[in-house]
Amino acid sequence: MKPWLASLLIAIAATGAVLASLGPLGDGPGVTCDELYHVGLMGKPLVAAVRHQGIGFFTPENVRRNFVWPEGGPPVQAPLGHWILGLTHHLFDPSPDNPAVISIAAARFAPALAFGLLVFLVGHWTWRRAGPLAGMVAGASVALMPRVFAHAHFAALDMMTTTACAGALFALTWAARTDDVRSCPGARHTWIRFALAGIVWGMAMLIRLHGVMLLPPVALWLLWRSGVFRFLRHASQSSAASAPFHPSWPLVWFSAGVITLMLGWPWLWLNPVENLWRYVASGSVRQAVHVFYLGQVWADHQTPWHYPILMFVWTVPLGFLLLGLCGVTSRLQSIRREGTGGGACVNGDFALVALVGGFWLVVFAWPGIPVYDGVRLLLLVFPLAAVFAGLGAAWLAELAVVERVPRQIRIGLIGLLVLSQAAGVVLYHPYQLSYYNLLAGGLPGAERLGLEVTYWGDAVGEPLLAEAAREAPGQPVLFGPNLAPFQAPAVQMVSPSLAATETILVGWDASRPETAAGCRYGVVYRRRADLTSLDWLVEDGAVVSERRCRGVWVARLVRLPRRVPPRRMEPND
Repeated sequence: MKPWLASLLIAIAATGAVLASLGPLGDGPGVTCDELYHVGLMGKPLVAAVRHQGIGFFTPENVRRNFVWPEGGPPVQAPLGHWILGLTHHLFDPSPDNPAVISIAAARFAPALAFGLLVFLVGHWTWRRAGPLAGMVAGASVALMPRVFAHAHFAALDMMTTTACAGALFALTWAARTDDVRSCPGARHTWIRFALAGIVWGMAMLIRLHGVMLLPPVALWLLWRSGVFRFLRHASQSSAASAPFHPSWPLVWFSAGVITLMLGWPWLWLNPVENLWRYVASGSVRQAVHVFYLGQVWADHQTPWHYPILMFVWTVPLGFLLLGLCGVTSRLQSIRREGTGGGACVNGDFALVALVGGFWLVVFAWPGIPVYDGVRLLLLVFPLAAVFAGLGAAWLAELAVVERVPRQIRIGLIGLLVLSQAAGVVLYHPYQLSYYNLLAGGLPGAERLGLEVTYWGDAVGEPLLAEAAREAPGQPVLFGPNLAPFQAPAVQMVSPSLAATETILVGWDASRPETAAGCRYGVVYRRRADLTSLDWLVEDGAVVSERRCRGVWVARLVRLPRRVPPRRMEPND
């Protein structure tokens, strides 16, 4: 079977599994905090603006109107992700000119398809470099990682960012392949490939600021590939150093990426240098997000350095984690075995994957760098780890200690190991964002360790909202934690049960305790970082109904206590 066809079949199966559980009204996850912002406040208005303004969309006056950077508001994201969400939403939009009509489920098709593309890219790329077993295991690993599978359901930027960044890395390795470069006399046409790879990188930056983070590890890798480090031991003999590598190619890649970013974001046209710097600097200019970790609430920029590393270790299925360690071992052995021989090109490709994954973890572990919401910000590390899981599977199948076992049996056993890792996706459904592996003791163990059991509001699904509507028809129902002004309205907007009974969700505001006045019931999800201002509700309220995952409650419908102690209604500082 051809590599692209096998990878495509795995990707189709993975995408189908997401599409089968996509809608928040069925058995899919509830609406998360950010989805209305990305779809209703950013994506749909962009599509509406270009429909009404036509070519005038690009005039300076309309650019200022269409790409607003609100003072004191959240940092503005680059527009490509919002364009994709907006256009996907537009395909199903019954009222494209009514800003109040939003379908979160429609926009969720975009991350679902991005997830399928990610599975395909990882599987196909690994297959081409390490063989069919490695490629199939790598693709399946991405599909069966619960946290990655979960993000394929949400109309936000995370899945598209991950897919674009992975695609940018794979495109660059394609452009810099030693064997392909040598096959082109005088390196003719190679600059075109680097330009195309740069365009993919530019598209990653156009989706989210994370794309900029590819530059440091890629620059280091390109310097190594160009032979700049020949003075290092044995470097003068390496095929990577001796391969024809024109110094202009990295410049072509960089220039193509920056030009793509500039052309794709009209807001940058108004003041290219100042606005570009403002965009890059915006990553640290934002309101702090609370993080619950090891039984303590932290501000995102004060989270202990080991938070992203341990969260990664605790949220990758243990089987894939072990296969990944085997994959790293196989690469190290390959480098020692081949020395400075002909395998340096392929090893160099895997070195880039490892370098980017390690750099991502180091950046978010760096003191003062904001990190929050579990592994959402470092989601790219997961498909990169899947590459090494594929390498580990291929290495295990060829170990000398098992060579007496028929190859079909070896491959079958590895296949069973991979399929067993699907347990996390199945057992945690539809709360895969709450997944923790066996090292953490699953979700019950994570609760005991003092980790966040859920964080984004996805645990509040339509069945729980329907119960709230039955208990309090036509009445206000308190909702919390309410992380943004648009979160409660977004949850209410997609619920037919609340609409049919004219029940209103009132977002809890700890600075205004009177928001609870008139509410007899409350819907609360267990984001422990922001539950301290709602402890009066969790501790003293009567539980009417709750949703549990692996024995741990993640969302509840609660009858409010008759009296709320004022001392517990102070904001959580």
